[in-house]
Amino acid sequence: METLQEVADLFAASTGRASSSREYRSVLRSFAAFATDRGEGSPDQLSPTLLLHYQAELTRLAPTTRHHRLLLVRQFLRHLERSGLCQRGLPEVLRIQPLAPHHPRPAISLSEQRRLIQAAPDQRSRLLIWLLLGTGARISEVLSCRRSSYQEGLLYLCGKTGTRSVPLQEGLRRELEAHIQGTGGRDGPLFRSRQGQLSDRRARELLLDCCRRAGLPALSPHDLRHAACSRWLRAGIPVVVVSRTLGHSRPSTTWNHYASVTAQDLSRGLSSDPLELVGEEAAPAMGTAPPAVD
Repeated sequence: METLQEVADLFAASTGRASSSREYRSVLRSFAAFATDRGEGSPDQLSPTLLLHYQAELTRLAPTTRHHRLLLVRQFLRHLERSGLCQRGLPEVLRIQPLAPHHPRPAISLSEQRRLIQAAPDQRSRLLIWLLLGTGARISEVLSCRRSSYQEGLLYLCGKTGTRSVPLQEGLRRELEAHIQGTGGRDGPLFRSRQGQLSDRRARELLLDCCRRAGLPALSPHDLRHAACSRWLRAGIPVVVVSRTLGHSRPSTTWNHYASVTAQDLSRGLSSDPLELVGEEAAPAMGTAPPAVD
């Protein structure tokens, strides 16, 4: 009998996309390690008690993260059940509650986005902030870029849904080209540090420093992704284009998780509603009977 870890790796490799395989492998290896540490290191040893303990262990995580991990593990358990590798009924042990509706908080304004870029103390910080706001990319996608990821005005990003290209605005393009020339050519990571590639932790520290300098509350890289999405939608860019640029598999993800609406959006959007003009033109004078309808 193969170990739970070996079966999990085979299942992750069968998912198709490399990005999906990495995600499955990470979650399932964590689950396999949890089970192995408790003496259930093979599929036929898995018990309902272990699954209940695993679910309880995940309560320390954010609701969306916990929900996502439980879905992946339950899918893996169904695979084991269909293959006859574990006892029947295990997938149903994991009770997954539906997530509460997501209501995105309003994104930072356009003037605040510009202020954040201008507050950067050096070129590296400014380019990092500008790329996050200008492409809507995930921080992991930006930090994994090589200098060769930029080609002829396009930045190629590798994310959850595969590789996509994002066109850059002229100012951002010039900034990126100057950065590449100043760092010694096309080889190596786009953002470097003394240890090699700029780490996620250090990138977040640079962002927090820029927030402080700009007089803004602490923002995360995800807040900048949200700001880019809201800016594009308010500019009238079709949601399908925005969704593709953000690397979402479905436009509904863009609407449900990123498209925040403010009172100003509603006021501006409804100010040109033609219903008011129609009402004024069609309103009959006082004392005048409305026209008969055949």
